Amino acid sequence: MADDRLHYALGAEGDRPSQPPQYHAMVLLVDDQAMVCEAVRRALANQPDIDFHYCSDAREALTVANQIKPTVILQDLVMPGIDGLTLVSQFRAHPSTKDIPIIVLSTNENPQVKGQAFALGANDYLVKLPDKIELIARIRYHSRALMNLLQRDAAYRALRESQQQLIENNAALISLNQKLEEATLAKSEFLANMSHEIRTPMNGVIGMTALLLDTELTDEQRDYVEATRSSADALLTIINDILDFSKIESGKLELEHHPFELHTCIEEALDLLAPKAADKKLDLVYLVDDSIPKILVSDVTRLRQILVNLVGNAVKFTQQGEVVIEVTAAGRALRTAEPTRPSDTDFLRHPEEWLLHFSVRDTGIGIPLERQSRLFKSFQQVDASTTRHYGGTGLGLAICKRLTELMGGKIWVESDSGKGSSFHFTIVAKAAAASAPPTWQAPQPQLTGKRILVVEDNPTNSRLISQRGEQWGLVMEGVTNSRDALKRVGQGAQLDAIILDLQLPDMEGVTLAEEIRKLPAGRILPILLLSSVRVRGDDTRPQQLGISVFVYKPIRPAQLLDALCRAMSIQLQREKRAPSAPVLDAELARRLPLRLLLADDNPINQKVGTSVLQKLGYRADLANNGLEVLQALEQKPYDVLFLDVQMPEMDGLETARQICRRWPADKRPRIVAMTGNALLGDREKCLEAGMDDYISKPIRLGDLQAALERWGPTRSRKPDTSFLRRNSVLSVEALLDQAIIAELREMPPTDGVSMLRELVDLFLESAPQRLTQISQSLNEPAQLAFQSHALKSMSLNLGAKRVVELAQKLEELGRAGNTSDAAALFKDLEIAFAQTRTHLLPLREA
Repeated sequence: MADDRLHYALGAEGDRPSQPPQYHAMVLLVDDQAMVCEAVRRALANQPDIDFHYCSDAREALTVANQIKPTVILQDLVMPGIDGLTLVSQFRAHPSTKDIPIIVLSTNENPQVKGQAFALGANDYLVKLPDKIELIARIRYHSRALMNLLQRDAAYRALRESQQQLIENNAALISLNQKLEEATLAKSEFLANMSHEIRTPMNGVIGMTALLLDTELTDEQRDYVEATRSSADALLTIINDILDFSKIESGKLELEHHPFELHTCIEEALDLLAPKAADKKLDLVYLVDDSIPKILVSDVTRLRQILVNLVGNAVKFTQQGEVVIEVTAAGRALRTAEPTRPSDTDFLRHPEEWLLHFSVRDTGIGIPLERQSRLFKSFQQVDASTTRHYGGTGLGLAICKRLTELMGGKIWVESDSGKGSSFHFTIVAKAAAASAPPTWQAPQPQLTGKRILVVEDNPTNSRLISQRGEQWGLVMEGVTNSRDALKRVGQGAQLDAIILDLQLPDMEGVTLAEEIRKLPAGRILPILLLSSVRVRGDDTRPQQLGISVFVYKPIRPAQLLDALCRAMSIQLQREKRAPSAPVLDAELARRLPLRLLLADDNPINQKVGTSVLQKLGYRADLANNGLEVLQALEQKPYDVLFLDVQMPEMDGLETARQICRRWPADKRPRIVAMTGNALLGDREKCLEAGMDDYISKPIRLGDLQAALERWGPTRSRKPDTSFLRRNSVLSVEALLDQAIIAELREMPPTDGVSMLRELVDLFLESAPQRLTQISQSLNEPAQLAFQSHALKSMSLNLGAKRVVELAQKLEELGRAGNTSDAAALFKDLEIAFAQTRTHLLPLREA
């Protein structure tokens, strides 16, 4: 029957009551692997409050979900017929499944894949196969969340309808004071209910990001998590502050006064709203007058709350164009000490007061003049259609008005229908007696005279970049479209770099970069990509075009300066500090055990290099020229190669090119150039040849130690002796994860058959078929990645870790489109499977 083919349940569907008990969970698993289904079914078998349904064909999943109405969907990411991410999008796009929590079950722990899944609407992400207790707990948690959401929505609709009916029936009888009392009561109920419901999941977000920050992360990942935590903290703070609305009305709210950086406050507010703006392709821009002190003293939480509210409204009511925050100094004055406090230490620390003028300008729908009187009033919006179309409570601007007044300022609006809006507010803040301006506010001598072409269609962004560039000493030139950009580059204009918007109206930024690279003057010209969204990790086009520097909107001056310097390989001028002697780390070799190769044809240079490395605890091998380097790499692997540029027989540049051609990035050493030349062009030549870093002679202990500390953590690992034992018989511990085998052995049998035996039988039956499919796909990257992923997934369930390791490498080759090493890896995989099979067969009888 069709239903039997699509799914099955732990209990008969017709036996369930029409009204399920509180938090009764119904799980739909979408996965093409029977082993996964069986494992999940067993995990949930003894849970009376959880029904289990299974769909093996992802193409039928949406139909099944509409029929059974699950409270949680578990789904794989890699399935035949339809991509898992596409299935998540389909669930979220369908009215009947758009709110059902989705837990992704996958063997892929790539943060970028996780990010894509969450961006498309997944609620959770678990690595196959999760711990039974954790799986059940998450299913129950998300089921409760869905039930709470449905109940809250129903209650809220009922509340709104009853309030509306009450107002209509009693409008003629209720006096003004009675209306105010009812509005106050409704506000209190709404604030208490909504803040509680939102605060609970937000606490989960903050807690999980705090845990994630305690794990090993790359710098980029740590930036993402820090931004997530900062945004979550800001959002939770705002949610909590809404509860203080009654205090604001009664005058009992007390402001806090702490030092803060104005730029950081604005950036945190914009980071919170950047994803929504990017979805609508809106540009977020902020401009701050440089005369305003770097450090101010006021209530940063309330200021951020005002900015988030105003910018959030601007993004909500703007369909195209931009949202701009501008801060100027409306006035400044010396403070006077209070007569009752002659020893006012706060007055001594912060002698100046500033009146700051903020404006939030958008290009949205605007506000008719006759309806602007409704703004800044509690629970009121411009008209009823605004609530229906855009949502909202009508509280935000009222809170902003009260907060600005408490902070010594006021708020007003300038707008008209169809002409956008400009919300203005002022606050009073104190400034420190002495606060050094940030580095990016000062001229940058190292950039003086450099010519930069800005390709940006947004005039505000273009003006911001040009003003900052001219302040730093750059010669700025701007165009608004790809045609003018290609014309300028094609004319042979003397340019040092191009800042290129990724989303131009007439041509995609990456496509324009490809066209620029085809021009003689643009082949090695540094290009910076300006983008509102993070570039997808699987998009290799920027890397292929030699683009590694990105500037993300909203544009931060410090980020822009750093990106320009990195793109042009110029040292950024930092704050001047007293030079300190390099500290010798004699324990560096113990902390970072690395295999080093030093290549230099000069015996004196060899002696200096080896002596410096010995002081750090290393014993380096030596090579006299590039040919000897290649011979040494063929004999054994190295982690870091210090390579002289000028050597006989084969120089350093050609040696680096040969290494990059013959070994993939994860198999070759990090290459650090050593040369007596210190010109900018020489550094670029080294990097273009494939080298990773560059240090100048004479060799200094600090430079060498810094290079090892920079690249050592990326290469430090246990010695790789696999080339010596590739065809030797591996131990059972090297082939099978004994902890997983023990867990499977302890699981109770079903119908007298142990879980371990069932999985072993399934694995020995299915794996040979996957191996055959992999062998047939060695020259087809997409199929190779898919089939290798499938083998890795089934092997993970059984703890066949050597097979998992090799399947993972084949999958990575397929995703990278590079199958040159696939045949050799497949031979290793066949040997590993044969040895694993030998150890699995006795386990069937255990």
